[in-house]
Amino acid sequence: MSKDDAPDRRLSADDYERMADDYAANPVRDTEILGPVEVGLTVLREGRPSGTRPGKTPGQSVRLPTALRERLAARAEREAVSQSEVIRKAVAEYLDRHAG
Repeated sequence: MSKDDAPDRRLSADDYERMADDYAANPVRDTEILGPVEVGLTVLREGRPSGTRPGKTPGQSVRLPTALRERLAARAEREAVSQSEVIRKAVAEYLDRHAG
């Protein structure tokens, strides 16, 4: 197994481009889908890519009490995601529940 095939390696923009090209050339057929497909804001990540390129989403600064920041850090660590990802999911879930 090469370093590039390691399961914990982050995908690059080139990797995503290759996957998109492959999907365009070989779209998924209905016989390949094994269950219901759910896509929403709480599923899709759109965070700022690493490096110096500008991200897809603008930054938003939020002040949180110390106790809430500690809970946020613990949740992010348990889920092995960034604190920003937990915040994005939480805001999306809140807005979905309180739509109106």
